[in-house]
Amino acid sequence: MPRFFLPAAQINQSRALVTGSEFHHLHHVLRLTTGDRVTLCDDRGGEYQGRIAHCSAASAEIELTSVAVLVSEFSLTLAQGILKGPRMDLTIEKATELGVHRIVPFFSTFTAVRPAQDQSAERLARWHRLAQGAAKQSGNPVPLISSSQSFRDLLASPSPGDEKILLYEKERTQTLKTFAHIHPVMSSLWIVIGPEGGFAPEEVEQAHAAGFHIIGLGTQILRAETASIVAIALCQFLWEDRAIKNNTCE
Repeated sequence: MPRFFLPAAQINQSRALVTGSEFHHLHHVLRLTTGDRVTLCDDRGGEYQGRIAHCSAASAEIELTSVAVLVSEFSLTLAQGILKGPRMDLTIEKATELGVHRIVPFFSTFTAVRPAQDQSAERLARWHRLAQGAAKQSGNPVPLISSSQSFRDLLASPSPGDEKILLYEKERTQTLKTFAHIHPVMSSLWIVIGPEGGFAPEEVEQAHAAGFHIIGLGTQILRAETASIVAIALCQFLWEDRAIKNNTCE
């Protein structure tokens, strides 16, 4: 069944309105029309089944038949040192597919690429488009993607109740396995992963002083984008506990 992404504001108890690029894809590309069944996904984890009740020149009204809301008691934030173009794009897509709730890009000492200020909005818009496409494919909510910030600002970003880990390739004592043994239950976790060049030693010290646990993934030296994918998957396996609540709209 075709899937379309909508902001939750465009969906009420029994109806939804598809507009813009999603309507173009529905009507002009797939040529769907009145009576065809569709799946809608919103930005809060909701997934809706419905049928097209009416099509106009600019929108399609969907009559909802059922809704499944994905409920998770584990919130995962990926703080990612900005990577070179395709690698950052890949990380955004895969992090969304794996179900992170928030992505926080940051600059640090060894960040290889620092786009001009006037390119920041365009870059953020591209990341949002990539996340939206990955969310439609995977059925996950679209993560909140923050504007790029400095490493110093990043260290002050987590809330007081959040657990925080920084992955450091030179850490050999504290691993994710040992950390999980000490923290078997987790409700909110930040994972901080550096850019291609990793972290400077003073940055690791600053993170430790700010309350971040310094964690190693093992003896292998992984590319930054690989480390992000592996770390997210492991954290979801260790702490995620999701349930789907179904409601019938008919």
